[in-house]
Order: sequence, then structure tokens, then C-alpha cells
Amino acid sequence: MRAPADAAIDWRAPSAGALACLLAVAITNFGVGGALFGGRGWRAWQPFARGRSWRFTLAQAIGWTLASASLACVMACGTLVWRDARDARDDGTRERRLAVAALSWTSLGLSVASEAAVAASLAFFDVQDEGEAGRGAARGREGLDFRDVARVATLLSIAHVLHAPHAVIFATLATVYALGSSGALASIVVLYASTYFLQRDLERGRRKWDAFRAWSSRWIEGAAKAWHGSVRMIHDGAHGAGSTPLVFAYHPHSLIPAGAVWFHFLPQFGRRFENVKPVTLAASVLFKPPFVRELAAWLGVRSVSQEIFRSTLRHERAVVVCPGGQGEMCEHVGGLKEETITLCTKHRGFVRLAIEEKARLVPVVCFGESSSWRNLLRHPGRYLYRRFRVATPLLAVGYLGILPIPARVPLTFVVGDPMSLPEPDDAGRARESDVEIAHAAYYREVARLFAKHKGASGFPNLNLKLLHE
Repeated sequence: MRAPADAAIDWRAPSAGALACLLAVAITNFGVGGALFGGRGWRAWQPFARGRSWRFTLAQAIGWTLASASLACVMACGTLVWRDARDARDDGTRERRLAVAALSWTSLGLSVASEAAVAASLAFFDVQDEGEAGRGAARGREGLDFRDVARVATLLSIAHVLHAPHAVIFATLATVYALGSSGALASIVVLYASTYFLQRDLERGRRKWDAFRAWSSRWIEGAAKAWHGSVRMIHDGAHGAGSTPLVFAYHPHSLIPAGAVWFHFLPQFGRRFENVKPVTLAASVLFKPPFVRELAAWLGVRSVSQEIFRSTLRHERAVVVCPGGQGEMCEHVGGLKEETITLCTKHRGFVRLAIEEKARLVPVVCFGESSSWRNLLRHPGRYLYRRFRVATPLLAVGYLGILPIPARVPLTFVVGDPMSLPEPDDAGRARESDVEIAHAAYYREVARLFAKHKGASGFPNLNLKLLHE
């Protein structure tokens, strides 16, 4: 049956929206460029000089156009869905729904292509000498170094890994909508929900993706430096791995302690702790949100239960834990004006398990990460945790004070010397007196590292508070 005329796509509203999006995308790209390359000659317009700038401008224009077209497709989908809801019984329903599915996947493809174009454009960017930046003189390079394109594309693709699932979800739901069956949508939801029966495998690291982890290891330092400006590791001590298992205790447990997952990917870590590949242990709540749990599992992150702690330490010989836990996260203040970092010291389980597994404790203090995040709902969150032991609600913001990405604060990881612990008793259990003594000695060492290195890390006025309750 021939569809009525009004079933055709009316591109006027999406096109008008796309023009507005084009302007927004351009501003966004310039803003990101300024953040990444501020002080090195970034300008919203590079004149066509030195043979390379026109390529930069062209690649940027292509990226903006593709992104705008992607958003136009999304708007067109919305227009068609609205028409479908308004005229549910006319003959154009099927055609509109098929168009929604096609446009949604087109939007996904255009979005990925726009990311690649913008990434490639940065490889053509001419860095200027600081003394010549005011006059617009650039240090041109002849020809194109394709390693630059690959490097920048890879760094930005790390961020795209977090963005792409949203576009995939949109396209998938649009396709289900096009099928016109609520049962199909329910089936997809049930199918994904059924994977939660495999939760135990995720929490135990059985879904680790070695290739993804290796790729992340190669590029995480460059990506972190590109955003934070500086990522350093200071080794307070010269002792390496040795033959005993190692428990790396990471501080502070800020709102989003992502550094605990990747600090041991840095080359500086590998040079001191050769052949040591720690496994990060996180709260089981990390394995609940869709897609987040998959990313964590691919990176080899495991749940922090006592059983998994022991088995991982025995088989992998090194683990990373955040002893402060949810209590420390709720005490987190954060923000660029942060004056005090609070460490919750009540947990002793990590010391007890380290003694019983004959491991050594390695304190790790991160400067900068805490300041890059802020919880807008800190006060109700802290009240609920203290009253009901529930670490909610959380509303993490960082960059510009409103965006859910970290603020651009330099990061410094201070890694202490492995600390020897008392031997367990004849039954293999840790004596409580030994736990208390080792626990107190450990936090004295953390306080020493904090006081010694806060100035060199860029936080000379930052204070440390040890909360023992």
C-alpha cells in the first residue's frame, strides 16, 4: 500500500536543529582544543599557511559536519516517532518506523566517523612557539606523520569507548521500536538481564579481555596526560617486588577513584615492579550498572570480597584495594579549593588478610584525583551513610563545575616501600595485637608520604585528616 504524502520525512525542522548543533559542536571542539592545547598556539582559526593548516581546518569542518548530521538524524527520529504517536492508525506507520531504525544506525555511523575526523585533525595542528604565538607564527612540519593520526585517534577513542554505548543503545531501541512489538523490547531487556546470572563470573575476573587491557595499558598514560596536563609517579623507596605477594593500598577513596584501576599501567610502575600486574579489587556495586560492569570486567577488575581477595592474591601475587571504602567516599569534599583530605582508617581487614597471606603492604597516595571531582549531593549522602550505611546519593561533577568528567588537575601517584608484616600464628591466623600494631604503623607511613610529597605534587597547603570512627 502506498504511504500517504505526510509519511515522508520532513527535513525542515531537523535541518534547522542541525544548524544550531553545528554551531554548538564547533564551539565544543574549539573549547576542547583550547583545554588540550592552551598556551601552545591553539586558535579557533588557523590561517592557511605553512602548508598544513588547511588540512587541520578541513578535517575539523568534516568532523563538525558529520556530528551535526548525526544529531540531525536523531532529531528526525524524534519527529517521526512524534508523528507515529499522533497518527498511529494511518498507512504510513510502517514506513516511518523503518525510517526510524535506518536513521538511528546512520546516526551511530556518522557519530563514529565524526570522532575519527576530529581526532585526525589534531595531528595536523601546528604547535606554535610560545614567543611567537602572539604573532601567529607556527612551527610547520612538512608532510604528514601518520603516527600522529594514529596516536591522537587512539587517545580520543578511549573517551569514545565511554560514549559509543549510548549511541548503540539508542540505535538498538529504535530498531526494536521499528519492529512494532513491545514483546521484542521486553525480550531484549530480559536477554540482557539474564546475564546478571553470570555476575559471579564478572566479579571473579573470568571475563577479562586481555587485548582490551593491553590496549588500555599502552595508551592510558597519553590520554591522562592529554587531559590532566601532567601524570607523574614518585617512588619513595627503591625496593621492588621481591618474592612475596603485594597488597597495594590506594588513597584516597575519592568520589571516583579511577586511578586505582590504571596507575599500575604506567611505565614508571613497571620499571620498579617488574612483571608485577596487580588486580584491582572494587566494591561489588561496580558490577551492577549496565556497560560499566562490562568495562570493569574487561580490564580485569574483581570484587573485593574476602574470598576473592585471598584467591586473587595467591594466584596473581598482587592486588590493589581502597581501604577507605564507601565511608571515605562520603567524606570526600573535592573541588579545586579542597583544603583537607579525610582518610577513614577503621577498616583493618586488608591488614589482617595481608598478614595471613604473608604479603607486604605498599601504600599509594594519589594527589590531584580527589580535587578533580566534587559531589553536589555530599551532605545528604554523608548523612544517609552515617545513619543507614548507604552510600547514596551521588552526583559527581568535575570539569567546569557542572560536567560529569574530571577537572583538569595534574595527577601524582606516590608509591611507598613495601612494608613487612608480622607472621601469622601456627593456625595461619593473624593475631589481633599484630593487626593493630601493623595498622597503626601503616597509617603513620601514609601520613609521612602525604606530608613529604604534597608540596612537590602541587598541593603544599593540603591537609590530611585521619578519621578513626
